[in-house]
Amino acid sequence: MSFDEEHNETETKDKKPKTFFGLELGDGAVYAVVIILTLIFIRQVSVVVAALN
Repeated sequence: MSFDEEHNETETKDKKPKTFFGLELGDGAVYAVVIILTLIFIRQVSVVVAALN
């Protein structure tokens, strides 16, 4: 087995699918979910800050 074959095998073993709350999603979907949740969190914080003032 050559070095290239060994290197390719370890690359495929290391690449695990991204899981988000137990769902296997692509990178773009994970980023979209994180951005949406961040926007919701910022909105909630702004509502709380407005209520305290």
